[in-house]
Amino acid sequence: METEIPVRDIMARPVITVDSSVDVMKAAKKMFSANVGSLIVIHNDQPMGIITERDLVGKIVARAANPKEVKVSEVMSSPLITVHPEISLSDAAVKMLKSGVKRLPVVSSDGELMGIITDTDLVSGSASIGMGEILRHLIEMHRDSVHFEEPREMIRGICERCGQISDSLESVNGELSCWSCRDGNR
Repeated sequence: METEIPVRDIMARPVITVDSSVDVMKAAKKMFSANVGSLIVIHNDQPMGIITERDLVGKIVARAANPKEVKVSEVMSSPLITVHPEISLSDAAVKMLKSGVKRLPVVSSDGELMGIITDTDLVSGSASIGMGEILRHLIEMHRDSVHFEEPREMIRGICERCGQISDSLESVNGELSCWSCRDGNR
């Protein structure tokens, strides 16, 4: 039998938020400076939506909109899909999969924003408790969303040739390689 871990044990806190009346430019700067891929949108101190990097690309950049003239409330994803802090990781993963989202704000019964859990958190939190089926679905969900048409430099990861951690991986012939392996030094 698998151990059930509640999301409160692995959720990230504090949650980075943005007011719904803020322009998208300020929200993007806040996202960048906090090094996060999303912000929970609040109105009157209540969570009401989420703005993600995908929203910025699809709703601002792709449409050539001026981010200083668009409010967060105009591009956020809503309604906000949330979980209770006592829900298990497996139930959170199922909710994430069924909803097609990669982030779930953790909200208490009285509406207080307590934390956030991402698909990456689920993978790291569930790896040790045998949630193979859910992990397989999460990995598949990511695989479908990543399409490399040309070699792209990566920030950090593990070289597929030598197994060393590198800050500058690059895809060469479908294999992620560090600079040393690309240059033939290993």
